[in-house]
Amino acid sequence: MNKPSKYWILVGTFFTSVSSIIIRLSNAPALVISAYRMLFTSIMLFFPVYTNNKGELKNINKSNYILCIISGIFLALHYASWIQSLKMTTIANSTVLVSSSPIFVAAVNYFLLKEKVNKRMIVGIIMSLLGTAIIAMGSSGGEESSMLIGNTLAFLGAIFVAGYLVIGGIVRKDVSAGAYVFVVYSVSGIVLFAMCFLTSTPVYPYPLREYILFLSLGFFSSILGHTVYNYLIKYYSSTLISVSTLSEPIFASVFAMILFKEIPSVYTVLGGIIIISGIYYYLMTQHNVKHEKN
Repeated sequence: MNKPSKYWILVGTFFTSVSSIIIRLSNAPALVISAYRMLFTSIMLFFPVYTNNKGELKNINKSNYILCIISGIFLALHYASWIQSLKMTTIANSTVLVSSSPIFVAAVNYFLLKEKVNKRMIVGIIMSLLGTAIIAMGSSGGEESSMLIGNTLAFLGAIFVAGYLVIGGIVRKDVSAGAYVFVVYSVSGIVLFAMCFLTSTPVYPYPLREYILFLSLGFFSSILGHTVYNYLIKYYSSTLISVSTLSEPIFASVFAMILFKEIPSVYTVLGGIIIISGIYYYLMTQHNVKHEKN
């Protein structure tokens, strides 16, 4: 089978960036949006996965099933924190901060795969933390306390999605994309509905408009977005997949300016440039070093 083009990553990134706009249009609580997104995604995947991967689902070994469950939990925590951040801060802030995940992916890969730490990684981390601090400065006033919390939640979302991507890179070596995403999305949905019940967040009823938005999130942002990532992650490193998210703030910020008249602040623009430049510097120089060695 031919290796798919890495440029398909941009397709996934475009559709994941649409999620922030759909979420902003919804009036439902963040946990409810997250839970129904995963529920509808799992339902849409059920028949194609059952038809093509029924035997594989029964034969996945125990260790991979455990990793899929952990990945699903990470994904649930990512959605719970990031979607709540969109309710509390700007789309630009949220998408820039959640896109700092490549640093965490690189760090986890270092500890798991014993990749050598070098100056480029340290510079990238410092620049990303500096950019995060600058964005936080723009929301440090008393009236902006909720924005600061929203920014923090977006940053936590980056940490959780990093765990999800790293595990995906491990499991996808042995498990097909269909089987992997169905298990992970189903676990994520169960965890999110459990969180709704534990926090007494009502999951019903909501207007038809809300369910259409939930369904749109499942189809466009999960199946055409995250599932593309999970398909490609077998052929490309989780670090490369995560760096593709650097273009998500660009798409999302443009959509936000057009639809919601959200103009990014100077702090967001400056901090975002520093974050993205730091990550880009580290990842691109790493790619060049590996290419030279080969």
